[in-house]
Amino acid sequence: MSQQIPSLVLQQIHEMMLNDSIKGIAGGVEPFPLREISKRGWNVLREDLPLPLMVLKQEALRHNSELMHRYLERCNLFLAPHGKTHMAPQLLDLQIAAGAWAITAATVSQIQIYRRFGVQRILMANQLFGRQNVLYIVEEINRDPKFEFYCLMDSVDGVHYLAKMLRECKLSRPIKVLLEAGFPGGRTGFRTLESARQVIGELRASSDVLTIAGVEGFEGIIGLERSDHAARQVDELLCFVRSILDELTVQDFSSVDEVVLSAGGSDYFDLVGETFRKASFALPKRIVLRSGCYLTHDSGMYQKAQERRLARGWDQGEFRPALELWSYVQSIPEPQLAILTMGKRDCAYDYSFPHPEKSYRSDTGERALSDCRIRTLNDQHAYMTFPANTDLKVGDMIACGISHPCAAFDKWRFIPVVDEAYDVIDAIITFF
Repeated sequence: MSQQIPSLVLQQIHEMMLNDSIKGIAGGVEPFPLREISKRGWNVLREDLPLPLMVLKQEALRHNSELMHRYLERCNLFLAPHGKTHMAPQLLDLQIAAGAWAITAATVSQIQIYRRFGVQRILMANQLFGRQNVLYIVEEINRDPKFEFYCLMDSVDGVHYLAKMLRECKLSRPIKVLLEAGFPGGRTGFRTLESARQVIGELRASSDVLTIAGVEGFEGIIGLERSDHAARQVDELLCFVRSILDELTVQDFSSVDEVVLSAGGSDYFDLVGETFRKASFALPKRIVLRSGCYLTHDSGMYQKAQERRLARGWDQGEFRPALELWSYVQSIPEPQLAILTMGKRDCAYDYSFPHPEKSYRSDTGERALSDCRIRTLNDQHAYMTFPANTDLKVGDMIACGISHPCAAFDKWRFIPVVDEAYDVIDAIITFF
């Protein structure tokens, strides 16, 4: 069976020169390589870096990584974390070092970044379309015999399209395909077992360029409104994935030595593991989760998902928010209204606004905030309401938790990594 992928080559990032053209670096700082950032002696609370600023908390990252991988080992599951969450090769390398079996991508442009830093096994949780995209994948497969690539398929037309293009591009060995199960009203994926049977038949006829490697689905968008029926709908999709597996034979996997069962999302991964472990097949079975947001967690949508998971009986421990967005109180123009120096250009706001968690003042230190909320955002301003008894002054530093890491990382090219005292000990670079 396939082994863990090797560590990435990050020297290019370590040698990257940082200067004051990068958001988060103070004006007038002489250029220096990233590998020397800990030598600067910077501290966020001492205001050595300009705000607004998003930071990563090292201890929470470590805790979340260890928690997830203890769970995977205990349940004999594997992880292909979705790299589009952070698009940071340094964090990908952390996930690989913790045992990730592969890295998940959604687009070929993301794959180009992964390959640039040496990712050897990529699961594209999407279908492969477009001449330039197909050509790039073919060239990488032909160039590197160690490169393993998986993509999804859900239609006869899709099989015809991709097979024709792969032949035209002179693919040297077949691409591994996961049959994609969907659900009514969802995105891509089979809606019926008959559709799956038709695609299986077409794939059998295209085995020179496409080989079946398993079955997958994506449950993450089920119950985005978080209805009471979401868990049941997730279970229905996962059972549908298993039913597609029942349509396959060992001969369908002649080019691989195992069958992959996969689903994604950071909300229901416990249900995925529980359901897929019940599936049986003649070949060894690899259950692959594609969760990406577990690494940083958050203070909004995934914190609520964690609460639902705990209510379902999860007893493996709790993930901790690793991302904080710091800004200043720049004005208190009305009673119980503070205007902060951060806005839509700095934070995620697609699911919910940032959540004010604490304030900091150099002479009084850190204070927890309660019943404060961000009412709305402009591009560079946040409107924070606060109770009348809250001790708040112009110039105070405010730390907010974020909601939805996928929409937070892409606002920042440079993100300092801090220890418990908010000393800057490292930084990650994103590639969006």
